[in-house]
This record gives sequence, structure tokens and C-alpha cells, in this order.
Amino acid sequence: MTEQKNVYETRIRFKFCKKDEFKYLSHLDISRIMSRALRRAELEIKYSQGYNPKPKIGFSPPTPLGVESMAEYADVLLDGDIDASELKKKLNLELKPQMLISETKTITEKTENLMNATAIVQYGFELYMYSSGNKDMFKKFYAGLKEDLITNSDFSRSIFDLKITPLKGTLDIILLKLLGYAKIFKEENNEIFKFNSFQEFFENWLNQYCLNIKDVKKEEIFIMSGGVLKTPMEII
Repeated sequence: MTEQKNVYETRIRFKFCKKDEFKYLSHLDISRIMSRALRRAELEIKYSQGYNPKPKIGFSPPTPLGVESMAEYADVLLDGDIDASELKKKLNLELKPQMLISETKTITEKTENLMNATAIVQYGFELYMYSSGNKDMFKKFYAGLKEDLITNSDFSRSIFDLKITPLKGTLDIILLKLLGYAKIFKEENNEIFKFNSFQEFFENWLNQYCLNIKDVKKEEIFIMSGGVLKTPMEII
């Protein structure tokens, strides 16, 4: 009589950060760190078949090197019945503070993979105005943002939305949220947002308004569901 194998498996989606010096880690580095952490946590990750088996863990689209991220996602396939909250607890014990898991949810085999599903990426820019308290310059910047970036720039078809607000209590710091396309929608006639090219252009463009980029973070990614933007956790 042959021994019956445990056929139960669990799929879990988790969200984690990539902060401080970890922002310089590549997509491959992140994959290796997570795979090792899973093994140290004694979570039995499943592997592909064949001559070169690989761990069954899939990530959201990579974040540009040098950019901090508060919205990294991964889907992992594990042997056995594992609770999502237990994965978070065990895995965080094996990870550095710069790369902790903030949220987990159990998913199904039918859940679309993160790489294909991601439609929009949101970046947060913190801009510093070195011509302190210049209200007229802020107005010119706002007008130029709409005219030059949203309408007439090489990036206009790759930007889904732009939102700006002065930091409360000061005109010297401006917070800009940029939502860029991560996939092509035929009905939108859009282009993929290329962060590195945009940042180089944006830094030069900001000089005319006495602005510098003080900080930038990847804040969230979104999936388009019925014309509505939802996070990878909200879609489940």
C-alpha cells in the first residue's frame, strides 16, 4: 500500500515594505531573501517540477532601484493548512525591520497573479521649494503641472492621475501623488509609465519653479476592477 501524500496547500498574498538601505536591493535579491526567510520560519514552500525547481512565489512588478516602497506584494504557495496571520507572525521574526510584512490574506488558485494584474502604480513625491513661501511660484507650478505634464509632455499618456497639496502649515513643502500606468489598456490609448525617465525629466523641469525632489516613495499599487481601482488586498 502506497503512502498517501498531503495534497492540501495554501496560497497567501502578503504586503511588505522595502525601506532605508533595502531600497537598493534588486528584484532578485528580494526574491532570495524571502525564500530564505520562509525556510528559516519552517514554512514549507512548494517548488516547481523539473530539473531546476524554483520556489512558487510570485511578486508584484519591481520597484525602481533607490526608491523606497511601502507597497511590495507577493503570492506564495505553501504545503499544508497555514493561516495567513501565522505566516505574517513567523516570517516577520526572520525579516529585517526594513522589510517587514504589514498585511496578509489567503487567496485561491483563481486569483490573478500580481505581475499581470497590476494596472496602476502610485508614487509619492515630497517637493521642497527653496524660494521660501512664494505663493506666486506655487500657482505657476500648479498651472505648469497641468499644462506641461498632464497635457503636453512625453509622459502625458503614461500618467493616470496627478494630485498635489501643500504640506499643512507651510508652502515650502509640496506633496505630489502620481499614478502611472503599469499596463496597456487599448481603450485608453495609454503608455507604460517609466519612472526613471520621468524622474530625470521632472528634476530638471522643477528647477524653473525653485523646487527640488526631497523624497520619493512607492506608496501603493492598484488593480482595475470594473472600472474601479482596488489594492491587491481589496480585490480578494
